[in-house]
Amino acid sequence: MTQWKFGGTDEGDTDLATFGKVTLIDDYLDMADSRGSNIEIPFRHGSVHTQKYFSERVMTFGIVVIGDDAADLESQLDDMRQLFAPRIQQALSNIREDTSTRNAVACVEKSMNVKRLSDRLARVTVEFTLAEPFFRAASEIADNTTTIDASPKAMEFDNPGTVDERNPTIVLTGPLENTVITNSTNGCVLTYTGVIASPRVVTIETNETGEYIATDDLGTNVIGNVSHSGAPALMVVEVGTNTFSIADDEATTGTVQITFKAPYM
Repeated sequence: MTQWKFGGTDEGDTDLATFGKVTLIDDYLDMADSRGSNIEIPFRHGSVHTQKYFSERVMTFGIVVIGDDAADLESQLDDMRQLFAPRIQQALSNIREDTSTRNAVACVEKSMNVKRLSDRLARVTVEFTLAEPFFRAASEIADNTTTIDASPKAMEFDNPGTVDERNPTIVLTGPLENTVITNSTNGCVLTYTGVIASPRVVTIETNETGEYIATDDLGTNVIGNVSHSGAPALMVVEVGTNTFSIADDEATTGTVQITFKAPYM
């Protein structure tokens, strides 16, 4: 049976079903709305298509809470308010019918709309806001670390999710020099200009506030060495198989890894 848990920062730890019967969960089978619109050009029929981006997502859960008596009902509602009140994002976990787990980060920003039906029965409606509208796999994609012993070097791996990945983590381990990573599937190119000596490691990623960052294993900020083209994101990994070509002036024993937790709508 599909389960839902909420709380914590890495993995949901409170099963919503402990409060009572969970209903109104069709939202998780849907997808987020897109934002933006096509461009209208004067004196032309219709409009010109533009690529859209997904908006934040709201998921609604109904929960029927049953207490042993009036005092127990009030106690359970206290527990619910304690769980949902923090003004931070926490993990919303979906344990699916196949036992796999997908996690999103969510926050409860509206009232629970408590309807007390009797002295020991209440119905609540909880809305979870997902600023990033995706659920992600519990573990990273299969390790695709590739030794760049030729230039260019081919690299291929799959995004098993249902939506493209726009914020992968890219790990460069020296020796590397002037490394150019091209996703031949969509034309995105990421370039690291400069030398990464062995055994230094440079990690390129997106932080929690949406900023692109790059640091080495000594803590040095090296984002100034990074440039990209082909998309507003540093790198886009399409759904399904992606074919990469990696050029490097050193081309000996350095490695490149692209990793992420697959996103699902």
